This record gives sequence, C-alpha cells and structure tokens, in this order.
Amino acid sequence: MTMSSETLTVKHSTGKYPILVEPKSLDALGEQFERRSLKSPVGIVTNRRVNDLYGDRIREGLRGAGFVTRTVLMPDGERYKNLATVEQLINALLKQKMERNGTILALGGGVTGDVTGFVASILFRGVRWVQVPTTLLAQVDASVGGKTGVNHEFGKNIIGAFHQPELVVIDPEVNLTLETRDRLSGYAEMLKMAFILDPSFLDVLIKYRDKIIDGDDVNMLSRAISRSVALKAQIVTEDERESNRRRVLNFGHTFAHALEKVTEYKRYRHGEAVLLGMYAAGWLSNQVSGLSNDNWEIMRSILRDVPFDQQVDDLDAAKVVAAMEGDKKTRHDRINYVLLKRFGDVTITDAVSPTAAQLAVQAMKVAFSNSGNTDDESTSDANVSATGKL
Repeated sequence: MTMSSETLTVKHSTGKYPILVEPKSLDALGEQFERRSLKSPVGIVTNRRVNDLYGDRIREGLRGAGFVTRTVLMPDGERYKNLATVEQLINALLKQKMERNGTILALGGGVTGDVTGFVASILFRGVRWVQVPTTLLAQVDASVGGKTGVNHEFGKNIIGAFHQPELVVIDPEVNLTLETRDRLSGYAEMLKMAFILDPSFLDVLIKYRDKIIDGDDVNMLSRAISRSVALKAQIVTEDERESNRRRVLNFGHTFAHALEKVTEYKRYRHGEAVLLGMYAAGWLSNQVSGLSNDNWEIMRSILRDVPFDQQVDDLDAAKVVAAMEGDKKTRHDRINYVLLKRFGDVTITDAVSPTAAQLAVQAMKVAFSNSGNTDDESTSDANVSATGKL
C-alpha cells in the first residue's frame, strides 16, 4: 500500500518553513536537518513516555547523519506548562552544553511544543528549533504557526512569544500509540477548522470520524492531518502575530480555556475542552450572530455524536464565565467571542452579556451531561434559548 505524504509551507515575516506530513518520517529527521542546514548540538526536549517510545529512534537517525544529540526530559501534563519548567529546561540544556548555533527539538504533544518553543525563543535570545509533534492535537494545531508560551495563574498562555520553527515533521503513525481520548482531542480541533474555514471538510470528518478517532487508517489520518494543517497554514501566513485574521482560530477556545482553568487542567484534554467550547460558542452563535437554526441543528448533532464521556454536570457556569476575564483574548475589559454567522463565515464580537455566556455554558452542560443524552435535550435547550435570546 502506498502511504500518503505531503509537504506544506508556512511563510512568515522572516522566511518560511516546511511541514512534512508523512508516515515513517521520524526516520528521515537527519536528512531533513541537513536540508535546513541545522547544526549540532541538537537538544531534544521530551517527556519520559515519548522518549521511551521514540527517543532512541530519533537519536539514532540524527547521529547517523552526523549530529550530536542531548536529551532533556520534562514532566508531562498541562499543570507543568509554567515558568518553573522553563527555568528547569534552560538549566538542563546549559548543563549539557547547548550552544547558540545549535538546534532545539520539541518531541511530544502540545505542552512540550509550547514550552520548548518558548525556551528556544529566549535562550541566547533565540535558538533555531524543530517541532516533532506526537499527538494528533499537536499535529493539527500547536505545531503550526509559531505560538509558544506557558500558563499563569491569571490564564492560559499568558506568557509567551511568536518564534517560528525551522521545520515541522508529522508522522501520522505515532497516533497508533495514543489513547482514544487523545485522538478524539485532535479530531475536535479538526472539526473547528472545518466549521470556521471549510464546510466541505465537515463531510470528510463526519464520514471518517470513527476511522480518525480509532486511528487504524494511517492514510486517512494523513489526509485529514494534511487538510487541517493546510487550512491553518493559510491563516497563519496571512496573519503571523494574530493581529486580525488569525483570531478566527480561537473559535471555541474562550470557553475551552476557562473550562480547563476551573478544572485545574486535570479533567479535560485540550481538544475535549474545545469540543465543549464549540458547543457553547455555537449556541451563542445561534442566539446573537445569525447562525441559522438549521446550521445550529447540524452543528449540535455533529458535536454530540463525538464519543465524549467526561463529566460536565458539576461545572459552575458563573465560575466558567468569570475565568474568561483573565483570558488573553479579553480586550478593554470585555471578552471577545469568535462566533459563526454560518459555516465558514466567522465574526468576532464583545457584545455578549455575562448572562448570555452563562446560558451558553448551561446549554453545553445539558447537551453533554448523562441526563442530556436523551430525547428530552431538545426541550431543555429550547427553554434555555427562550430565556437567553438577546
């Protein structure tokens, strides 16, 4: 069977970089480093689990091409995405003789990529770096666009920098080792891209949902990843530093970041929170930005059909909305919401009252609670809509 492969390009203010989507591409890292004229030492930042899975393979390939490697392990989990981890990584890299002309390689999921990219942006005032994402979510989202950063008690990704990688290498086969929840998380991010940018992509995602979430069809995964990455690459090329157009990529994320914060980053995968956030944003879109009832019914059905089973019943809608106030998308003390006018047509507004936002969270709770997955949900949602219409 011929494996699907594609090389995409992201252009930015100082150059461009390739994104290679190809099965078994981990074995060609040395060749890719040579093509980009990257230098030793290569500081590989990863976590213990990913290192056990792929570390030897990565090191052997790089060393075979003549690169000197060093490996630094960081703890796994969103709660370690902070400045303390940044300092620990810098100390470890310097102890291993990292150099200004060397290369830093992020091997792992979104947390590893975000933190490592931030380290690369500030160490020696900027070191060249490479993204090798090993989760489906990181492959279709965090690895593309040069956003790096860490969380703070006041919000997610409050501290960070735009620091573009030299290269992104995506091997779809690594998704075979993931938990189903991790592939679901990436699938949710793909849905986001389809809702805001390419409604035709929705047909593909609906048709092949189970194959993508099950992860048993590498060719299908490759094609879906490539389409998602191409859509994001188009946006970040237009707006590298999120001054305007790139803000549409935050659809569902205002709610999602708040949901992660109020659950202390322990309950939901990021993509799971985005799934919930998109439902709340879709409900608001139907209420305030003109998303038709027909479109909303289609969107609601798509989101509820995703096999999500994490707890939502105990969420406090008022606390979730309060958590949004510290989000980096808040401007002039008003929360900016990315909403749909129709599939593929997005608007950004701050004309949403806290009451309406709370009602959106409540509608999401009804939809995804154990009691919400019944024939009574449409009535419950209709009642909320009637009281929340603005």
